[in-house]
Amino acid sequence: MIRSSLKRALSVLGVLVIAASFVGLGIWQLNRARESQVPVVVNGTVVPLASITQPRIALPLKAALRHVQFSGRYIADYQAPFQVDGLGQTDTWEVGLLETDSHSAILVVRGLWADHNNLILNSTNVVTVTGKLMPHQNDDLTQSHKTVLSRIDSALVVNQTSLDLYDGFVIADSEALAGTNIVRMRITPPAPKSAVPGFYWQHLSYVVIWWFMAGVVLYLPFYQRRVTQREI
Repeated sequence: MIRSSLKRALSVLGVLVIAASFVGLGIWQLNRARESQVPVVVNGTVVPLASITQPRIALPLKAALRHVQFSGRYIADYQAPFQVDGLGQTDTWEVGLLETDSHSAILVVRGLWADHNNLILNSTNVVTVTGKLMPHQNDDLTQSHKTVLSRIDSALVVNQTSLDLYDGFVIADSEALAGTNIVRMRITPPAPKSAVPGFYWQHLSYVVIWWFMAGVVLYLPFYQRRVTQREI
């Protein structure tokens, strides 16, 4: 009798623990859904590029989307087709590879490729760039060629220079040559996404799944008892 009661108590406890785990997972996904709706707040202060990241390391999370400034000279020019800006417009962007004063290099989105013929800079000219530092892209939008980037990622140009490369790229707000701003159409950076992976409704669907599983776990003992009574 005591053994039977203990077995039943352990069974009930096991069911409650499993159900509570599923409920907890549902609450966790509900919180993730709420967090995914919170807009990303970015520090708008312009800082030197070298003060928040370094070449040959992964872009620090705290450095992403910061406004940076640095100087150097352009040593290569690339097309980046099928890029989508913050206004939802798709176009081919001009991406320059800039050698910084510290003898490293970073990719800079200068503007639309359609404007590049009128704004070719001599490789000896020192340019000061101000812009938003973005994480490198992961998805290919086309095929890469020598002067075409399938995505904006310094890993694609590592074989074209001996310089140490920065991870990520900069969307230029302005470029100044000898103190004079270079006037051209600039790219509107894509809106920052939430730091929480996934989508709002995706997280809510997981909430439904986990809580449904909790309901199933709680219902099974009653279902089993009903089946046993019918067999008797």
